[in-house]
Amino acid sequence: PDLKRRSDTVLARRWGLARPRVEAEADWLASCTQGACRDARVEPWMKAVAIIRAAPRNNRPALVQTLLSRRIDYVGDREIDDHWANPLATLLRRAGDCEDHALLKRAMLMAAGFSDAEVPLLVLETVKGQGHMTLLVARADDILVLDNRYRAPVSLGALGNDRVVGLATGEGYFVAR
Repeated sequence: PDLKRRSDTVLARRWGLARPRVEAEADWLASCTQGACRDARVEPWMKAVAIIRAAPRNNRPALVQTLLSRRIDYVGDREIDDHWANPLATLLRRAGDCEDHALLKRAMLMAAGFSDAEVPLLVLETVKGQGHMTLLVARADDILVLDNRYRAPVSLGALGNDRVVGLATGEGYFVAR
């Protein structure tokens, strides 16, 4: 779809609030990986990222999807509080909603060498009219979707009649027209 940058939507504001927190945590986790901190909470993160980094680059998205679909349960937010949790919090809690799953997968792939442009967050409206977030992985030969509704990565076409609403990247939030 054609995309237009927007900052005046609810999702753009949520992404604008979540992105700096997630990026600050990513910087801190990177320093921990390099030995600059001794916080026991980062151990599961470091183990998972080491496993992902050891895999061939093309296999990393599928590995992330497989690892996290087994370890992170889906638990929805209360209707009145759509909280976008930091990736480490989701990993330690072993639970989160679709945004939490997508943010964790994105952070892990970025820690394993993927760029911001390669792993945008994809916002959808499902066929039932509900909001949903997944992760796109743009590769040279195809585009994968890492969606907590599936055990393995799927193609964009496998999303069926879900409608693309927007895309969130480090550059901002983009609405589908």
